[in-house]
Amino acid sequence: MVSERRHKRIEGEIQRVVATGIEYLKDPRLRLITVTRVEVTDDLKTAVVFYVSHKKNDYVQQHLDKVRGLLRSKVSKEINLRYTPEIKFEYDMGLDHQMSMENLFKKINNEESRPEDS
Repeated sequence: MVSERRHKRIEGEIQRVVATGIEYLKDPRLRLITVTRVEVTDDLKTAVVFYVSHKKNDYVQQHLDKVRGLLRSKVSKEINLRYTPEIKFEYDMGLDHQMSMENLFKKINNEESRPEDS
């Protein structure tokens, strides 16, 4: 079991290394993604990298899955861990959820501010 402080530090380091690695890929469509956060399992065997992109499409997910071995080796070289975690990519739905909630609140606010017909 890893201390919470070390766990968070490892997540931050993996996020930094993966984000930097993606910037240097030759595929320009993968450069338009942003790594939002990383979650590492308690045993440090798996790291789930969450990302957002301008367009949510299968191309980005497929190509991230193709380069995950390259990014894992980059993590292995830059971070001194006994075991390099397996990297998985997932689209971060948090931003989409936040945008839909804001739109919902705006809609409610507009309905409340409209004068009612008596």
